Amino acid sequence: MPHDDQQSRSSDVERLRQIFEERSGALLRFLRRINSDRPHIVEDLLQETMLKVWRHIGEVPSRGDHIQPWLFTIARNVSADEARKRRRRPQEFSGDRDLQEYPGSVDPMDSVVATESMLEAYRNLSPERRSALVEVHLRSRSALDAAARLSVPVGTAKSRAFYAMDSLRAAVFSQ
Repeated sequence: MPHDDQQSRSSDVERLRQIFEERSGALLRFLRRINSDRPHIVEDLLQETMLKVWRHIGEVPSRGDHIQPWLFTIARNVSADEARKRRRRPQEFSGDRDLQEYPGSVDPMDSVVATESMLEAYRNLSPERRSALVEVHLRSRSALDAAARLSVPVGTAKSRAFYAMDSLRAAVFSQ
């Protein structure tokens, strides 16, 4: 049996190599086109795309004319994921703004009240929403991975995580 696993893994590696050799040029051009505003990350996105292909090598379409659209879908999703991550990151200080434009320090009591409100809202979440929130936001899992871990459809995992975050936001910002 280990020999069969070795052969299977070897054929998977060969399949990935073949896909990369035959399709990486087209993928790179596609990624450059859809990420024209950030050309410096295109090669990283190609690597991430190929990593996802490797993780799902058993799902590669068998028909050659279906491979390219499948790869482009993965590349588009990888690009979208990266763009969402970038929007969540704080902007770096560029030095061209006067520090006086920024608001003064926050009252520590406001932080305490906000934290307590959020913790109370977290405790009041249904177990299903709390689990989805933990998987998606605290463990940084994709909706697909969270859904698999929670044994629910992807849409259900997404909506539970969304409504959980919505409840937390409402609790913190409604004061």
